[in-house]
Amino acid sequence: MTTVSKNGGIPAGIRNVLVIRLGAMGDILRTLPAVRLLRRKMPEASIFWACDDRWSQVLEGHPDLNGLLPLPRRRLDASRSSPAGWLRAAGLVREYRRSMRSVGFDLALDFHGNLRSGLVGVFSGAGIRIGYEGHQQKEGNRWFTTLRVDPGLRRDSRMTRNLKLLAPLGVDPGSIPDGGLPVLPELDTEAAELVRKVLGTVDRYAVISPGVSLSQAYKKPPPELLAAAATRLRRSGIGVLVTHGPGEIRDAENVAALASGAAVVAPPTSLPLLFHLIRNACAFIGGDTGPLHIACAVGTPVLGLYGPTDPAVNAPWNVPNETVFPRDRTYTGIKKIDRAAGGFDGMTGTMVMDALDRLLAGLATS
Repeated sequence: MTTVSKNGGIPAGIRNVLVIRLGAMGDILRTLPAVRLLRRKMPEASIFWACDDRWSQVLEGHPDLNGLLPLPRRRLDASRSSPAGWLRAAGLVREYRRSMRSVGFDLALDFHGNLRSGLVGVFSGAGIRIGYEGHQQKEGNRWFTTLRVDPGLRRDSRMTRNLKLLAPLGVDPGSIPDGGLPVLPELDTEAAELVRKVLGTVDRYAVISPGVSLSQAYKKPPPELLAAAATRLRRSGIGVLVTHGPGEIRDAENVAALASGAAVVAPPTSLPLLFHLIRNACAFIGGDTGPLHIACAVGTPVLGLYGPTDPAVNAPWNVPNETVFPRDRTYTGIKKIDRAAGGFDGMTGTMVMDALDRLLAGLATS
């Protein structure tokens, strides 16, 4: 069997590589720089990505990937309600395993570190499966990998952890590349037309994203702080577009109402169109959610509002940015129960305005 050591170096015979990061969107986007470095190191390899099917559109058409292997998560979840459903789920798993084995993987990189990702690695048939040890793996993931990497300190950034997984392959990170997401001319045009229709003729516009997923409601920034940012942006001559995902329209409307005409709610958009709207914006303002990491991946300056999540771990990357968080907050050992109760307490409008002014000043001189 081909082996690889922790000292680094790509063994001979590696042709097909599987990247495993199943979700969510922000975590997938933060894995892209590592994959771009992997492609530079292995220009002749075929690189595939295994992700939950709901996130495959984030990666479609990426120039550093040869293919996607979407895990049928939605169908699997829907099949668990009855004994017959469990049989269907078993069939889906067998079909997925066959599709992976047909590629003939030599190497799997498990950036996710849980039970499901570990099983995907085994299903791939790859003889070399690199994953994490210690706090970055859970649910017995370590038993599914053949080589484990120290993820570093708990408060190291996710980006740093992702890059460390490449160390056994001799990849020297150097400067962190951008996400490498492709620009689709038809969506670029559609985004520009949407901005003209909603905001009129503006030289520049910013995107504010107030929504979060239902499972992460504790990450939602106070709407009055986002509205204050919108007002400051509009006074600076910058149009403000408030975007929203499924189930987030009320959050967007609330911010726009509090901004008293300084911001306009965007119509519903597809995820690829949202990428292009954010790419063409002069700034992005929001909490620690997927759209913030879209901005980082496409190179848009970011103002991030961090209440319950550690800005050291989840900081914006590779773009001009300002982060705002309660200055008296100690993030070591923070628990979800703490997040639910006043995660943004101590964050003031003055703090947000000062950070926004610094970001805008930096944009004016760049």
